[in-house]
Amino acid sequence: MLTIERPSPGSAEEFHHREVPALDDVALWWFEPERPALVLGSTQSIDIVDTERCRELGIDVVKRRSGGGVVYVSNHHTLWADVVMPSTHPRWHHDIGRASEWMGGIWQAALADRSLTMHRGAFVASEWSRTICFAGRGPGELFDSSGAKVVGISQRRTREWVRFQCALSLRWEPEVLVETLKVDGLTSAPLIGVGATLVPDVDVEGIRESVENALESAISN
Repeated sequence: MLTIERPSPGSAEEFHHREVPALDDVALWWFEPERPALVLGSTQSIDIVDTERCRELGIDVVKRRSGGGVVYVSNHHTLWADVVMPSTHPRWHHDIGRASEWMGGIWQAALADRSLTMHRGAFVASEWSRTICFAGRGPGELFDSSGAKVVGISQRRTREWVRFQCALSLRWEPEVLVETLKVDGLTSAPLIGVGATLVPDVDVEGIRESVENALESAISN
């Protein structure tokens, strides 16, 4: 049985450091950060961030426990969901890539857009993927016909559980990253079109419901 939780708005830091409880089945957590945040991958240094500029703009700076590059999250820019699965579940995959592809398939079914393609196989790097998460192509991630990333997926796993952290790109504004990161040579030009912009046409609440239904179906069959 799928457990669905929509926490009250809070900080991105609280969400990322939320402890995973003992689980008997799959849980879906929808997150609504009350303030925008730059979320760094576990191996990234805070030194790449212009913390003073972030403070001026009201942007939190957070480090997550999963790897990858920076993700900019806000209620206007991302739809954020975590899916947590116990290792005892029949849908558990020991292979990280196959697990991400399974997760990507749920989003693909929920979005029901035939123009979306899923990346399969090994991670594909680009010039800026070590810095910015959406600039790479990971297994299970979804892309539109122009090559813009629609859904990004990272995961953290232990012997007891896997936690998929999923971000649907609602509005892609690379200038925010350029303004808040201290990285030599970073400009907006190579980042244009890296992420997708779905608003104002997309029904966010409808997507939430579709993801819930697709996930429920996937774990029941």
